[in-house]
Amino acid sequence: MPNLNFVGKSKVVNYYRQVSFRFLERQYGSSENMIIHGDNLLALRSLLATHRGKIKCIYIDPPYNTGNENWIYNDNVNDPEIRSWIGKVVGDEETDLNRHDKWLCMMYPRLRLLHELLSDDGVIFISIDYNENYNLRSICNEIFGELNFIGEIYWESKTKSQNTITAFNKLQPKMEMILVYSKNPKRKFNLISAGQKIYDLQDARGMYREHQLEFMNAKGMRGRESMVFDITVGEKTISPPEDRQWQIGIESVEKYKQAGDLFERDGKIFIKMRPEYERVEKTEPFWGFFSKEIGTAESAKKELSAILSNHNFETVKPVNLIKRLIFHATDPDSIILDAFAGSGTTGQAVIELNREDQGSRKFILIESMDYCESITAERVRRVHGDFSFYELGDPIFIEDQLNPDLSRDLFRRYLYFSETKKEIPPMNPDESTLLGINDGIAYHLIDGDLNFNSLTQIKTRSESYVIFAESCTISQETRDQFKIYFRKIPRDIRRI
Repeated sequence: MPNLNFVGKSKVVNYYRQVSFRFLERQYGSSENMIIHGDNLLALRSLLATHRGKIKCIYIDPPYNTGNENWIYNDNVNDPEIRSWIGKVVGDEETDLNRHDKWLCMMYPRLRLLHELLSDDGVIFISIDYNENYNLRSICNEIFGELNFIGEIYWESKTKSQNTITAFNKLQPKMEMILVYSKNPKRKFNLISAGQKIYDLQDARGMYREHQLEFMNAKGMRGRESMVFDITVGEKTISPPEDRQWQIGIESVEKYKQAGDLFERDGKIFIKMRPEYERVEKTEPFWGFFSKEIGTAESAKKELSAILSNHNFETVKPVNLIKRLIFHATDPDSIILDAFAGSGTTGQAVIELNREDQGSRKFILIESMDYCESITAERVRRVHGDFSFYELGDPIFIEDQLNPDLSRDLFRRYLYFSETKKEIPPMNPDESTLLGINDGIAYHLIDGDLNFNSLTQIKTRSESYVIFAESCTISQETRDQFKIYFRKIPRDIRRI
């Protein structure tokens, strides 16, 4: 599979591994729904410690890189060429020849993190337009796998021309695209019910409907020699025409025949299709096209204005569009993540869908801009959704070194979390070295040297002990005897 190359790629392919972990600091709220204010790269890195492989559905609406968005490349990649981009507005083609490279360098590490957060049967939807569609598809094929490309949804986002200046010499875009990838290309989507099949005939065995056994093209993708065979019913033997095959295999045909539910009429084969043979519910396909009836960018802006009168958003996605995507891809208790949350449409979509089907889906919204509280969170609040609001904490590491300004409380919290993936319990004033006990292991932080004198500070007995200290003078034999595992600071501190 050919890979897309771009300026800075070699520096960002594994950059997501170098991003320092930060705790998400809860500001208020007690809900499992999360709204996170901060750089989404940093926030996604922090979520990896608690949500790896747990996100069933991801929807993102990144900058389309039209040249009119004024987004800024801010990732602190340690490379001279990329560092020259930091803090500068990404311009249009005429003023910024690296515009596409910058966008790809911004997206690549975020997509790597999103891939790790996605569950084994999870789905990611990515809104985009023609400006970066090709480039996005190329890097998604690398990260998610070309075989995991599910398809491309076309959404009729506009009903009138948006740019009268170029109306005479350029095509006016009417559609936006939504790329769809999954970790499991054979996973099944939820489909919209279209009623039930009608069984309008009856015999001694019960109700049934007649289903004519059709032919298929034998030379197409589903062509198989095993599907070409004779069917004998009564005194007649019927074969598929040349270059055609039966719709079902010989074992299925034999099953219906043995049950007495296969018959011939006018040279055609019919099955008495009974409810126990098939799914009774009829469904509509998951179409790769959403018309303006589901909502347009213009109607979505009006939706938002009805909730928040002063928002200054020009491009908004309709709630029904996002709700439909979530419906197709989730279970009633799934977690949905939006890493470019904007005005909070995804949060509202989850809330409304839960109300409609009594689901308990949870959302995680990440927004870096200052309006995260005043618009993103406020929108969720006004549609009567509950959430917990978070800010990003200080980095635990700065490059390869522990952050020298790290508070002791945060250091203790990180040590315990890095070992157990759990929050540290309240400190015991009678045993200040104890971080916590988990699965029969007591975790301790000793100032300075681990020696026999410092062991006297340990009062709570446990099956074994993990002790962090700067050095250790206790022999390995003694440590083995008392099941003490020494972790040298900072060498043996786990990176998460």
